[in-house]
Amino acid sequence: MGALYDTPVYYELAFSYRDIEEEVDVMEEVIRRHSRRPVGRVLEVCCGHAPHMPAWLRRGYEYAGIDLSPSMVAYAESRAGQTGGKAEVLRADMTSFSLPRAVDFAYLPLSSLYVKNSDEMDSHFNAMAEALRPGGVYLLEWCVNFDPFVDIVDTWEIDRESVHIDASYYMRWVDRVEQCVEETIHLCVAHDGKEFELEQKAQRRLVFPQEFLAFIRAHHAFEFVGWWNDWNLNLPVEGSEPAHRPITVIRRV
Repeated sequence: MGALYDTPVYYELAFSYRDIEEEVDVMEEVIRRHSRRPVGRVLEVCCGHAPHMPAWLRRGYEYAGIDLSPSMVAYAESRAGQTGGKAEVLRADMTSFSLPRAVDFAYLPLSSLYVKNSDEMDSHFNAMAEALRPGGVYLLEWCVNFDPFVDIVDTWEIDRESVHIDASYYMRWVDRVEQCVEETIHLCVAHDGKEFELEQKAQRRLVFPQEFLAFIRAHHAFEFVGWWNDWNLNLPVEGSEPAHRPITVIRRV
């Protein structure tokens, strides 16, 4: 069985259900409403194959991305070369990175807050405080867990020309005290008559809403702005409504 992160083309296909242009539209609206500085340079944390990069560059922004996977970084760098515009992709750990130049806006997609304990969480937000200029906002997708249940299974299918993918995602506990879980993404791929499987496991610390608010209040470099459901700024997360792909926004002070 192959490693999913070593095959970025299939990772990209597996998550191609996303509407990237619409997501960038929402992020621009977040900037308009909540940023207290002009935005010319954006950072994608855990950028993977950098799906948003072309849209940012077409709209006149500079793009920076960081990721720990050498294969993903190489794939994203090739995309930067094909797209044109000002883009850089760095191989870096989200808990201990530094950028050549600070950014005006940052975002972390697809629940990719891959910190395994509280110390690593502190380190990540300390690094972000250095990377993000004052007044800039940081958007985190599905990084705050509004649903406390862990034994989650999700499945979906993707058909793209000669490729069919059966994808599954599941989560299990690793450390209940540190709120650490292991996530597994498994793909069964059929491509041009060949069938094979790809899988990737990663651990991350769950972060719950009131805990996140207390963390941000204590951090001093950030202030809480709000959270919304399903990338819709007209749907604040509230009450008992289920949260799907919620986005959380904080601002550098």
